[in-house]
Amino acid sequence: MKTTDTPDSRDWYTLNRHLYTGKTAISMQNYTLTSSLLILISYCTLFAVLGLFYTMSTSSIYAQIEITTGENITSPKFNGTISEDAEPKPEILYSALHSDTIVGEVLNNFTYPIEAVRITASVYDKNGVIASTGDSYTSEYWIKPGSRSGFDIHLDEKLPSNSKYTLTTSLEKSENDKPEALQLSVGGNSKGPGSYKVLGEVINQGPDDANSVKVSGIFYDKDHKVVDVDYTYTNPDIIGPNKKAPFELSFYTDNPEKIKSIAINAQSNEYSLITNGTQNNTKSEPSN
Repeated sequence: MKTTDTPDSRDWYTLNRHLYTGKTAISMQNYTLTSSLLILISYCTLFAVLGLFYTMSTSSIYAQIEITTGENITSPKFNGTISEDAEPKPEILYSALHSDTIVGEVLNNFTYPIEAVRITASVYDKNGVIASTGDSYTSEYWIKPGSRSGFDIHLDEKLPSNSKYTLTTSLEKSENDKPEALQLSVGGNSKGPGSYKVLGEVINQGPDDANSVKVSGIFYDKDHKVVDVDYTYTNPDIIGPNKKAPFELSFYTDNPEKIKSIAINAQSNEYSLITNGTQNNTKSEPSN
């Protein structure tokens, strides 16, 4: 006998099956969401760790270092010249420390002209700890092959003349070619108490104006060691074709009597000095 109030067993089976399937779907969805969240957290952790390692490796390249005061890290090559790269460097013929200034001269030993030659000095005390530093460009911005140019580097403080130092050079290869068109005439020279002066003229034998005409001098003692260097511009500093302009090299020096010869050079933006086989005009034993 069939009871109308009791649902058919198949209906109960169908209902239970749907309920069970629904619970399973809900459980699977929750499991999928939980798994995705765990995977996301794992990836974030991995990227964070990799970023930390990268930061540490990058910092190791550019990081600063801490040292104890007065500690010397390396033993520098004293009173030598170091090039900033593996390329050949211009030859420093001579250099000397005079209290708070390093003077010297550079030779262009390349087969091509060079420019923007900068000399950087690092001076050390008796314990090998760096005490002062400074830099300067050579007197001539543009130096042709076989020519030389003076430099003087002013330091922040006075140091003993026997202090050890290093010189580092940097330069650029010049693409400019300055034809020889400037003729130099050196006139009177005078020595006063703590001063020295040279007078002269520059003649432009080129077809165009000579702009920014610069005259530089290297002053030597009796052993041809550099005592001082100086430069100035002609007045006016623009010289027309077949025109001339005077110049005056004057500077203070502790012992002007030590100066026994002078090497003088002149150049403009367009022209270089007429040398006739010599680098520049050297006048020995200046007159009083």
